[in-house]
Amino acid sequence: MQWQNERIILANPDILSESYAAEEIHARQAHLKEIGTCLRPITEGKKPMNAWLHGKPGAGKTATARWLLKKLKSEAGIRGTYVNCWENPTFFSVLDCIARDLRILGAEKLSTFFKLERLKKHVADDRVVIVLDEIDQAPPKERNAILYNLHDLPGVGLVCVCNSEHVYFDLEERVQSRLNPSRIFFEQYSQEELFKILNRRAECALAPGAYTEQVLRTIACVAEGDARVAIQTLKNAAYMAEKENHEKVREHHVHRAYSSARVVKKSYLLSNLTDHHCLLYELIAKKPSIFSGELWHSYLKACRETGTKPIAERTFSKYCNKLVELGLVQAKRAAIQGKVRQFIVAE
Repeated sequence: MQWQNERIILANPDILSESYAAEEIHARQAHLKEIGTCLRPITEGKKPMNAWLHGKPGAGKTATARWLLKKLKSEAGIRGTYVNCWENPTFFSVLDCIARDLRILGAEKLSTFFKLERLKKHVADDRVVIVLDEIDQAPPKERNAILYNLHDLPGVGLVCVCNSEHVYFDLEERVQSRLNPSRIFFEQYSQEELFKILNRRAECALAPGAYTEQVLRTIACVAEGDARVAIQTLKNAAYMAEKENHEKVREHHVHRAYSSARVVKKSYLLSNLTDHHCLLYELIAKKPSIFSGELWHSYLKACRETGTKPIAERTFSKYCNKLVELGLVQAKRAAIQGKVRQFIVAE
């Protein structure tokens, strides 16, 4: 119900949702061309090259991959399916998701082997592109099983999406050699690129005259190359302005909304990590800065106090690197002898 004096700013809020599939992709033409080169053989009935998309959150990896699936279906008749491996972290759940999406009849049995055989039969004379988003969220054993078995399917191309290229090098050697993907790096957006993305979304999502170019440029500046944060900030700012019955989005709405979007982003990133990642983050956050050796001993102490089995020291180093890659933590080489790093929580 709309009250008589209520101002509508968010005319089409769905366009600012994370699940919205944009009609066009900005500033990623070179990436689309490279992925297209990998998958081109599938349009000729041949086995394509796999692609590994990596880069920081908000760099457009998922949006680009999903847009490409739509394009392949509409222009080449190639079927595609999207699987989020955070929501489906096991080989069984990935197969189940693919079977439901492709409507493979008879794959309802609770057996990984049975589902895989059904999928093999279904794609034997077909061509399918499978996007495995957040592939790094599947446990190592499951990740290897997913990639090893899906790669062997005839006429299937894999597009793997994750934050780090290093996840590929952590795969079993037999999986690495079979997969052998083209590794495509997504750099963060420039301020001008983010402005263009925001401008297009705002034109479709907000009421005419409800925002200014300067507001969009401010969001593009504070978002620091992260499209997810930029779009969420715009949505939150518009909601605040509408709630307060303003004519348009103002600068003070942007700054309040940005703080909210950063909290949401941090919570989202941490929710995708293990309890050990989160514990390390909490230990780093307790101090202005902490050296890697001190962090390791603090971590072991926390594990003893909670009765938790600690990870190995080598894994500890990888987990710290993961926090840095996600932008949750900053690290620099300490000005002391040895391979010592100093960690602080990212602003």
